[in-house]
Amino acid sequence: MAAPSRRSVITGVGVLSPIGQDVGAFWRSLQDGRSGVHSITTFDASALPVRFAGEIPDFDAKEFVEKKDRRGLKMMARTIQLAVAAAQRAMEDG
Repeated sequence: MAAPSRRSVITGVGVLSPIGQDVGAFWRSLQDGRSGVHSITTFDASALPVRFAGEIPDFDAKEFVEKKDRRGLKMMARTIQLAVAAAQRAMEDG
């Protein structure tokens, strides 16, 4: 028996990347050929075999969550915080 399909609709775009934290900045950086890959600075990477990454160093998840919900940020991994922020940007865009 086939799994039921779920449909979704994309109504906006949310971007948080090393070359832009909104659609406009991201697009301009792409057009200008900018790279977001630099030496790792947000944590000690000396034990890792890589020294370069695409970081978003000035990201603050508090900007994307209502004040009453900020306590939950402590329980979220940074990747989840970035996903929540991108979803928020997408809803604003749509």
